[in-house]
Amino acid sequence: MAKIEITILGTTAGIPTRERAHPAIYLTYRDRNEFCYLFDCGEGTQRQMLLADLNPMKLNEIFITHWHGDHYFGLPGLVDTMSFEDRVKSLTIYAPELKRFTNLFNLRYPSETFKVISRDVPTKGDKITDLLETANFKIVSIPVEHEMPAVAYGLMEKERIKIDKNKIKQAGLPAQGLIYKKIKEKGKVIFKNREIKLESISTTRKGKKIVYSGDTKVCDNLIKLAQNTDLLIQDCTYFDFGKFKKYGHASLEDIIKMVEQINAKKVILTHISRRYKDPEKLREKIKDYPSLEIAKDFMKITI
Repeated sequence: MAKIEITILGTTAGIPTRERAHPAIYLTYRDRNEFCYLFDCGEGTQRQMLLADLNPMKLNEIFITHWHGDHYFGLPGLVDTMSFEDRVKSLTIYAPELKRFTNLFNLRYPSETFKVISRDVPTKGDKITDLLETANFKIVSIPVEHEMPAVAYGLMEKERIKIDKNKIKQAGLPAQGLIYKKIKEKGKVIFKNREIKLESISTTRKGKKIVYSGDTKVCDNLIKLAQNTDLLIQDCTYFDFGKFKKYGHASLEDIIKMVEQINAKKVILTHISRRYKDPEKLREKIKDYPSLEIAKDFMKITI
């Protein structure tokens, strides 16, 4: 069974504190292969990775939610370090309006050892866009509402179809063989003049789903992407009720209303304003909402 490990490297909003660094999330998907991704890359991200014992050289792709400095100022330094460490494999960076910021990667010395590839992410409309796909999952984006073009990202694992040993025994089928490769490809096979359908001899396991909101107000697109998610890592800049509606961020009040609509198993609240200095007071505010949890730097979640 695949394992998804998430390390939240930074949890502050705008300005760092002694306890909280700028936003960055390191996600590892482990199955037969290992895939590592970084979502946002605030100032100091590569040092946070070192402290968390994570290897930046393993990163397959980087995803930036928007171009406010607290979400990307760590990117040029990280790319530079990869060159110093003789990275050879190309690095793809996904972000809204990325072509406007390609000069970030043109400041390196000519001795760079690998290629940086940019991929623009749509910022208009209500469509969920597939960005990349592997055999077991895909990573998607959707536009959200912030002070500038911004997106939320999701990792959506595909359903797993498993041949059920008890069912094939009852159907009089062999314990193993090429027949099962064929039935998975075609949905059915003919065996001894009988039609055997895949659903009659298999079980289906629903794929896992993880969503990272980035900076955004609670909006229809975010609600759409976050439906039935196993984990939502959610911008919660403000914990005071009835305030701060104009800054393009979510408040605890907004999130409580959203959680009632999306059926999320777990919601991690991050991007927390530096005005909130006491984590215990924040935890007190969410004590009646069991699916909510306050993020802290170096928090690890395994799904």
